[in-house]
Amino acid sequence: MLNNKSKLPFLILSFLIVVISVNPITISFLPKNPLVLMASHYALYFAGILAGASLLRLNKAFVIPAVVPPIIFHFPFFFVQSGINLAWTFTDYSTMVVGGVLLGAALRSAGKLIKSSLFVLYMVGDTTLAILLVLGFPVYSPPSVIFSPYSVSQFYDVSYFMFGVMNLILFVVLGYTLRKLLN
Repeated sequence: MLNNKSKLPFLILSFLIVVISVNPITISFLPKNPLVLMASHYALYFAGILAGASLLRLNKAFVIPAVVPPIIFHFPFFFVQSGINLAWTFTDYSTMVVGGVLLGAALRSAGKLIKSSLFVLYMVGDTTLAILLVLGFPVYSPPSVIFSPYSVSQFYDVSYFMFGVMNLILFVVLGYTLRKLLN
């Protein structure tokens, strides 16, 4: 377990990520640019993971409720609502952080099968969504979500961003796994 001095940088980083993601400037961009919303999802969930891994140790069963917020808030209706309605934004952002905390706190007790399953499901889910966005399917735009202020073309950047984040996470996981195998 981490000692108190080694926890502090992770907690400070987690706090800074939340402050950067949740402020009047970034929130003002949500109805205009879906990339800001998607980036905030990644950032807030990661901030929660850092805090949860630093502060808590929970049973592996908490992995299940931990993955619910990112799944729910990537359904088109909820994603768009979060981008245009502050009450939904607050719900989205707070559940992303809580979900991240739960995941970070439960990862230590989760076995290799659970960890690898989560990783594979994340990669399959995000890759599928990113491909749909690159191909121009109106997943989050009219006519699929009639009240959406977002155009199909706005999601090209979102898909490229998602591919970038996925590759970064893949690189970290492969590097970590290779280091473990070599030791």
